[in-house]
Amino acid sequence: MPPAHDVLERIAQAESQGLVSASAAANIRRWLTEPPFEKYRPRLLEDIEAGRWKTLDDAFYAVLEFGTGGRRGKMYPVGTNVLNERTMAESARGLADYIAKRQGADRPHSCAIARDTRHNSPEFAQLCARVLAAAGFKVYLFSEPRSTPLLSFAVRHLKCDAGIMITASHNAPSDNGFKCYASNGGQVIPPDDEGIIDCVREASDRAIPEKPFDEAIADGSIVLAGAEVDDGYIAAVVGESVSPARDLSIVYTPMHGVGETSVAAALTKAGFTQVNILASQRTPDGDFPNIPGHVSNPEIPKTLEASIAEAKATGADLVLGSDPDADRIGVAVPVSGDPRGDWTTLDGNKIGALLAAFVMKQTKANGQLRADHYLVTTMVTTQMARALAQREGVRVEDDLLVGFKWIGQRIDEVGPAGFLFGFEESHGYLKGDHVRDKDAAVAALLFAELAATVKARKQTVLEYLDGLYHDVGHYAEKLINKTLEGREGATQIKTLMTAFRENPPKQLGGVELTEVYDYKLHEIRSVAGTEPPRPLPQPSGDLLIFLADEPGTRVAVRPSGTEPKIKFYLFARTETSGTEPLERIKEKTFQRLDGISKAIEQYIQDVLKT
Repeated sequence: MPPAHDVLERIAQAESQGLVSASAAANIRRWLTEPPFEKYRPRLLEDIEAGRWKTLDDAFYAVLEFGTGGRRGKMYPVGTNVLNERTMAESARGLADYIAKRQGADRPHSCAIARDTRHNSPEFAQLCARVLAAAGFKVYLFSEPRSTPLLSFAVRHLKCDAGIMITASHNAPSDNGFKCYASNGGQVIPPDDEGIIDCVREASDRAIPEKPFDEAIADGSIVLAGAEVDDGYIAAVVGESVSPARDLSIVYTPMHGVGETSVAAALTKAGFTQVNILASQRTPDGDFPNIPGHVSNPEIPKTLEASIAEAKATGADLVLGSDPDADRIGVAVPVSGDPRGDWTTLDGNKIGALLAAFVMKQTKANGQLRADHYLVTTMVTTQMARALAQREGVRVEDDLLVGFKWIGQRIDEVGPAGFLFGFEESHGYLKGDHVRDKDAAVAALLFAELAATVKARKQTVLEYLDGLYHDVGHYAEKLINKTLEGREGATQIKTLMTAFRENPPKQLGGVELTEVYDYKLHEIRSVAGTEPPRPLPQPSGDLLIFLADEPGTRVAVRPSGTEPKIKFYLFARTETSGTEPLERIKEKTFQRLDGISKAIEQYIQDVLKT
C-alpha cells in the first residue's frame, strides 16, 4: 500500500524546515512509493513516525558510490547512502549485469564471494550469492570467514570473472562494505568501476531476483569453496619466503577478525613454531570488543597494546597484528631487543621500508636479484623506497594514486615476472604473484623472517632500520586524519579541498611551499602564483601534492575514498652523510614535521570557521 498523504506531507515539512535535504527527501519518497522498495516501507515509516530526520538524511541524501576500495559505509536497514539488503542486492546485480554486458550474456560467468567477521557479513555474502545465481552465474561461496587476499587468490585460482569481498576492512563496527574484484584478482579500476556503478543505478529501479539458496546449492549454481583453495593460498604465501631464519617468538593478534585462517596458518606452515595467538582478541567478533575504541586498525598503536603486554610477560621477540579482513598488518618490536623492556610500534612507511630493503637484500644474497626487478609504491608513500631501490639498482614505480588497486594494475601493466615488492603507507604490503591486493599473511611472514634474521646477527630491528638511515638519509612521515561525517562533513571536506586548491598556505611551520601538483585539474602551479600553470599528465584523482623549498619535504592532501575523512600526508628527510649523530638528525626531521602539522591544523580551523 502506498503511504498515506500525511506521511508525504511530513516529509515535505521536514524538507522545508531543513531537517532533510532535497535529495534525501526525493529518495525517501521513491522508497515509499515505488514497488522495488515495498518490503522496506514498514521500517522507513517507523523512522518517519519517530522523527529520525538526521538519521534519514544521512541514509538517503546520496547514493553510496565506489571509492578506492569499492562500496563501503555504515549499515542501516533503509537508505541509499548506507549498506543494507537492498543496496547490497543492487551492488551484486549491477556487477552481474555489467559482466554480462561487457562479455556477452550467452557465455557462462562465475564469481567468488568471501566475507569477514563483521555484523551482517554472512547474510550479505549469501544474499550476493543468491542474486548472482539468479543472474545465471556460477558462484564459489566461502561459507566461513576468510581474508580479503584469499578472495583475490580465489578469483585467480578458480578463473572467475569477478570477486566480491564483504568487508569494511578496519572501519568501525557500524560499517560494512562490498569490495569488488576483476578477473585478475585486483580491485576494479576505471572504466569498469564506473560501468558497474551505472549498472547498479539501473538495478536500483527494479525488483532484483534471488535464487533460493538450497535450490542453488542443489543445481550447482552455488558451490561452497573450501580447503582446496585455502591450501593453495597458504602454499603460495609460504613460497614467498626469502630467509630460512626461524628462531623467533611471536605474539600475534587477529583483532577479532579472520587472520587466524591466513596469517597464523602461513606462519605455522612456514615453520615458525612459537606463535602465540592473543587469547583476548582471538574470537571472531564484529563488535571488536577487546580493541581500544572497537576499531581494529593496525595503523593505530593502541590496537597492539594488549599484544605488547603479552609479549613482555612471555618474553616474545615480535608482535604482529592484522585487521579484520587480514590484508594489513601492524608491527611492534622491543626497543633494545629485550622483550622485558620498552616496546614501540612501527608506522606503515617504516614497515614498508624495512620489508623492501630486506626483500631486496635477501633476494640479492640468494643470487636471484635481476635487472628487470622493480618495486611499486604510491605517491603518498615514503620516498625512502626509491632511495633504497636505487642503492640496490632496482627500478621503482611510484607515480600511483592512493589505493592498492593501482599497484595491482601496475604489476599487470609492467609484468608480474619482475615484480619484487609493493607497499603503501596504510600498512598494505605484497610480495608475489598469487594475488593482486595487499596481503597481511605474506607481510607477516616476511617481517618474521626479518626479525629472526637480525636476531641471529645479534642485531635489533631498530638497529637494522638505523643502518638504512645511515645509508640513504633519515626519512620520516606523519599522517593527519580529519573525520567529518554525514552531509555536513561531506560539505566540509569539499570546502577544505577547495581551499587548499584555490588559496593554499604559502608556508607551513616555517617551510616555504613552492609548487603544487594538482592531479584533478592536471596542473603544476606555483604556490606564490608567480608563474603560469604547467600541464600535469595522468593519473587522474582528487590529490594535491605540495613541494617545499626544503629538499625531501612535501605535503599531500586528499579526501578518503572509503571513509568520511580528509587526509594530510607529511614527508620530511634529513641528510645523514655528515658527522652529526643520528639521534640529532632525527630530532631535526621530527621538528620540521611537527611544525608543518601544527600549521595545517590551524589552517583547517581557519577555513572551517569562515
